[in-house]
Amino acid sequence: MKRPFGIASIVGLIVLTLSSHVHAGPKEEGLAVFDKFLASFTAANVDEVVDLFAPDALFWGTTMHDLATSPAGVRQYFSSMSTMKPNERRASALGISSTVVLSDSVVLVSGIWQIDQVVDGEATVRAFRISLAVVKRGDRWLIAQFHNSPRPATPPR
Repeated sequence: MKRPFGIASIVGLIVLTLSSHVHAGPKEEGLAVFDKFLASFTAANVDEVVDLFAPDALFWGTTMHDLATSPAGVRQYFSSMSTMKPNERRASALGISSTVVLSDSVVLVSGIWQIDQVVDGEATVRAFRISLAVVKRGDRWLIAQFHNSPRPATPPR
């Protein structure tokens, strides 16, 4: 007697069902790029950070005077990360964020993030505002526009 569904068919149906639930749309893909940026930034991995940017990205770092428009400019900005001291620790976290999906290949992300840093036993917390445009080029999602600035102190009430 021939079975209508073999083990391979059942496994295939399960994989197909699960894959439809884990398929990320543009919003999730855009946020995943920012999550990867935070992880790479926290790990002080300059190569991974720079690799997240499109070759023609527009980049305004927090302390930059001029706009960077090349991978070399982005690399130069983040190069100081590679000189973190052994006794320096850093954690980065995304707080409130908003996402606008412009198309299947363009996502805007704006939000608040912070850096918790310990250097020589002294802790600091710095909060920032961030806006980025994430675009799909080929099969990769890349940062095409990035702007970061310090978040002003909360006004007294």
